Amino acid sequence: MAWKEMSVNVLAKALDVNPMEVREKQKLIQLIVKTRKKEGVSQATLAKKVGVTQSRIAQIESGVGTAKVTFDILLNVLNTLGYEFKIEFKKAA
Repeated sequence: MAWKEMSVNVLAKALDVNPMEVREKQKLIQLIVKTRKKEGVSQATLAKKVGVTQSRIAQIESGVGTAKVTFDILLNVLNTLGYEFKIEFKKAA
């Protein structure tokens, strides 16, 4: 089964990570793709600004290797695209 066809829970289990982590990373990745395209920024241009290769940006955007993409990396890419972030914690119900 292709990873894009997997549910979040199945993907999380396959990656041996928390499903919530997968969901949050997917949201950030979707925001990166949407913003980059809306701003008309190529993967190569974004990669240069972030200090990585174009293939790394493509890998991040594809979601392949989600377990190895840290929140730091995703937040850095979003910061480069003009986003600020605030981390909030709340106790689970």
